[in-house]
Amino acid sequence: MIKVYLDVSMVMIGTSFTGIPRVLMEIVKRLGTDEEFNFHFIEYDSKKDAYRVLKTLDFIEFCKTKNDNRNHIRSNEYISIEEIGEDCIFFDCDTAWKTRVRRSFLYPILKQNNVKIITLIYDIISIDYPQFCDQSDVMNFVDYFGATLLYSDKIIVTSQDTKDAIFYHCLKTNVDFPEIDIIPLGGDFKKKENAKKNVKKEVKDIVSKGKYLLMVGTIEPRKNHKLLLKAYKSYLRYKINFVFAGFSGQGMDDFFADLTSDPDYNNGIWHVKNASDDDIDYLYKNAFAMVFPSYIEGYGLPIIESFVREVPVIAADTNINREIAGERAIFFEQDNSIELSDVVSDLLENEQKYNELCERVKGYVPKTWDDTAAGIKKSLKGVVK
Repeated sequence: MIKVYLDVSMVMIGTSFTGIPRVLMEIVKRLGTDEEFNFHFIEYDSKKDAYRVLKTLDFIEFCKTKNDNRNHIRSNEYISIEEIGEDCIFFDCDTAWKTRVRRSFLYPILKQNNVKIITLIYDIISIDYPQFCDQSDVMNFVDYFGATLLYSDKIIVTSQDTKDAIFYHCLKTNVDFPEIDIIPLGGDFKKKENAKKNVKKEVKDIVSKGKYLLMVGTIEPRKNHKLLLKAYKSYLRYKINFVFAGFSGQGMDDFFADLTSDPDYNNGIWHVKNASDDDIDYLYKNAFAMVFPSYIEGYGLPIIESFVREVPVIAADTNINREIAGERAIFFEQDNSIELSDVVSDLLENEQKYNELCERVKGYVPKTWDDTAAGIKKSLKGVVK
C-alpha cells in the first residue's frame, strides 16, 4: 500500500467548491479509499507549525456532501514537515501556492527525506499572463512553479497546451524538462431528478424573454466579458439577449459600471449572481449558444459542460479552445467583437447553419471523472516503481 500525503489546507477553509477544489474532491471521492493507497489528508496549522492529520473517512464524506461543517474532520494528531519520510508520495493538487507553506521551503525538505513529489499544475496563467492576476498571487505562484520545476518527480497537467507552455519556460530558463503526464478532467455530471423545480424564478424569467447567448464562469479580466458587452452594445442589442452567469471577481469595476448602466440591463442583458448548479444547468439547456471569449484558460470546462448538454459553442480562436473543442465549436478571432457579432448574426439568420452546428455536439461523450482518477492513480504508482 502506497502512503500518499495530500495537503488540503485551502479546501478546508474554502467557501466555493468549483474549479480546483472541485477537481480535488472528485479525485478524493474515487481514490481516497482505494486499496492500493493509504491517503493522509493534511491541513497546515500555523500555530503548531505542523500539519494536522484529518480524519480520512470524514474528509472523503465531506468531499461527497460538501457540508459546510468541517470541524469534526480535524483530529488532534499532528505531523511535522520533517516527519514526512521516505517511501511515500506528497501529492499537490490543491491551490498550494496560496498556503502559508511555501513550496520553495517545503519541497527541498521533502526531497532530503526521499519523499516523491507529484504536482498537478492546472495552468501557468500567472506566469504567462500576469496582467490578469492579483499581484500577490503572481508572486506566490512564481515561487510554487519554480519549486515544482526543481523538485517534483512528476508533473501532471490537464492539457497539451499547458505541457507545451511548461516546456517553453524550461527552455527559456535552462531547466531540465520534467516528466509530465497529461490527464484530462472529467466532464460527466450527475443529472438530478426534478432539478427544474429548484431553479430560481429569476432564472426562469430570463429564459422566457427569448433567445440568449450564455457565458458561464467567474467574471474576471482574463475571461474577456467586456468583449461580449461591446458586441451587444454595438451590434447585437436588438438581435439576441446576453446572460452572464458567475461570481464577481476582482478588477471588474469598470465592466460592472458599464453593464449596470446599460438601458437594457435586466431586460436584454443580465448578470446572474450566486447561481446554483440547477440554475446553471437550466441556463445551459435553454441557451441559443455558449460564448467563450477568454484570453487564456487552463482547460475551459464550460466548453465541455456545453457539449454534454448538446449546446453549441462559439469560442475565441486560442490553442486551448481548439484542443478542448476540436471541430465541434465555431471560432472567431481573439478580441474581435465584429467577427463575433458576424458569427452570431449568421447563425441567427441561417437556420441550416445553426442546425449543423447543433449536430456537431449531439451524442458527445466526455472524459469521465473515473478516467481522470484512473490517470492520477497510474501517475502516483509510476513514481514508486
